[in-house]
Amino acid sequence: MPAFSAAAANVGFVFVDDGSRDNTAAVVEAGRPADAKVIRLPRNCGKAEAVRQGMLCIATHPEEFLGVEIVGFWDADLATPLAELSGLVDELAQSSGKLDAVLGSRVKRLGAKINRSTKRHILGRLFATIAEAFLGLAAYDTQCGAKVFRVEVLSKAFSKPFVSRWVFDLEIILRLGSDRIIEHALANWQDVRGSKLNIPMASSRILWDLWVIKRRYKVRI
Repeated sequence: MPAFSAAAANVGFVFVDDGSRDNTAAVVEAGRPADAKVIRLPRNCGKAEAVRQGMLCIATHPEEFLGVEIVGFWDADLATPLAELSGLVDELAQSSGKLDAVLGSRVKRLGAKINRSTKRHILGRLFATIAEAFLGLAAYDTQCGAKVFRVEVLSKAFSKPFVSRWVFDLEIILRLGSDRIIEHALANWQDVRGSKLNIPMASSRILWDLWVIKRRYKVRI
């Protein structure tokens, strides 16, 4: 939590506790910046709904967030360092309203420090290929937990619940339109251990979600 307190003065936080039953809430309260807001969901709803509730908190309470023009969501483990935030924000701000969102992208390349396990890298490339085949979205990395949006599009992107708990990021792109979004290659990203994801079980669920998303959003390729 100290890393959040060290963020730039013009950066504020809304923490979402997704119905935790351990000491997560206590840790957040003890280490959060003084002006940070904390939302506690009564039960575990999954990442998609936790993110949606956090973003809707800002969209539906403009009086509490006066002057805010760019809003994003960020994985709490800080696999994407907060230092990367300025790159995404600058790219969105400099678009003069031509973009609605900028997505962080974990592109392994010379000069970047993208420390991702080989297994997860391969699975990520496989997922991107399958997602393109299902939905026609030629994105390199939709699942990176670092994304920023113009505050005006929050309702469009997050007002309705997502179909998928796992790959809701794809739904955000479909709701806003891929021509209004770009990817920003991160300079640093660190694989944080501790994921409890059951890959075989998740894979079958993700394939089903892709099919449901394709039908729900009436995607034609």
